[in-house]
Amino acid sequence: MKVERAEIIARSLTGRCPNCGTFGIFKHWFRLNKHCTGCNMPLEKEDSGFYFGTTSIGYVLAIIVVIIPICILVVKQVVGMWTGVIIGIVGSVLLTTLLYPLMLSWVIMTYYSMFPHQLPANSDTRNEGL
Repeated sequence: MKVERAEIIARSLTGRCPNCGTFGIFKHWFRLNKHCTGCNMPLEKEDSGFYFGTTSIGYVLAIIVVIIPICILVVKQVVGMWTGVIIGIVGSVLLTTLLYPLMLSWVIMTYYSMFPHQLPANSDTRNEGL
């Protein structure tokens, strides 16, 4: 393979195209380009341009980073219940909003690290030597 799993992971974790390594995958904060601006690899897997895996990642991050610590603070009576609820809601929304591009990269990384042969650079259908 031309692009190894470790390189796919390193590129994706830094918000770059797993195929060519350029910073051309994001259209804006919440949406991918239809194709990478560097190599023209198709990026959108869902019709809406969103990856549904980001929702799962966002839920897990919000629970681990925001909800559980706030619940502990409420149980230990460091903060009141309603204050904890408000902090939990606002903190979860802020966390998932701020990390959304990173979560998109994680979903792309997961897919292509599991199926590296799907990358155009690793495709066997290239007609080399013609």
